[in-house]
Amino acid sequence: MCFPLFLLLFSGCRKQEETDTARSGKMVVAVDRQLQEIAGIEADMFTRYYSDAHLEIAPSAPSGTLGRILDKSARAAMISGDFDAAEDSLFHSMKKQLRKEPVALDAIICITGMHNGGGHLSVKDIDDLFYGNIKGVQAFVLKDDYRLISVFSARTGRKKTGLRAWSCSSIDELLQRVSSSGNAYALLFRSSLESAREAGSDTKNVKILPVSENRQDAVPSLPERDAVFENRYPLVATVYYVYYPGDALAAGFGSWISSSGQKAIERSSYVPYRLSQRTIILK
Repeated sequence: MCFPLFLLLFSGCRKQEETDTARSGKMVVAVDRQLQEIAGIEADMFTRYYSDAHLEIAPSAPSGTLGRILDKSARAAMISGDFDAAEDSLFHSMKKQLRKEPVALDAIICITGMHNGGGHLSVKDIDDLFYGNIKGVQAFVLKDDYRLISVFSARTGRKKTGLRAWSCSSIDELLQRVSSSGNAYALLFRSSLESAREAGSDTKNVKILPVSENRQDAVPSLPERDAVFENRYPLVATVYYVYYPGDALAAGFGSWISSSGQKAIERSSYVPYRLSQRTIILK
């Protein structure tokens, strides 16, 4: 899987409206599809505080989210995971400077059916499952989950094109395939699984496997909030808010997510990038 070639056709950034400020104006924010709900919550909170701001959240397949900025159909984006080498090279060649604000943490998880006897996996075990084409094992990912594959391949030193997994067109198809087999595994973002659960998908027949580093003395961990924040869970992905410097409204919304908006992230399936400050009054 490679970075979309259509991005090479576009250059330049959208000229912001002259009336825009950090708290007013109209803007489209492109987001990876699994980020749609939290981005919508952030936008709703922002526009409640600043009634002159109007934000439209536009979910995209992860392979095309950044393209919305480059083709000027969006002025900001939220993505899961850092730019990969192809993206960095592209932006460098186009002399485009994008600002990336880390705003949340997500986890890459490996799920299997409840009847699968496997207890836990190391990062190398997952690498073998999804890149080694182990006989008798079925491996699944979501179709076009470019960001997940990019983050995991960077973590394991693999090429994205080496992935040996079946592609599922929807989360429900993926869950059904994993739960119906005793030797099937799927790789996805924890946020994708939580969104599916909240949307009513049947998740009771799958389980999240604890994961450990490759050291012999490493302790397996589930992607619980403390483990993700403290980096004890080994497969963590940073969620970034991306925009062009100098765009007032895009910068204003990014500042909101990084400060007051962290409270919404605390209440979501994501982990805040920064801990919110709390004041304790002692009487």
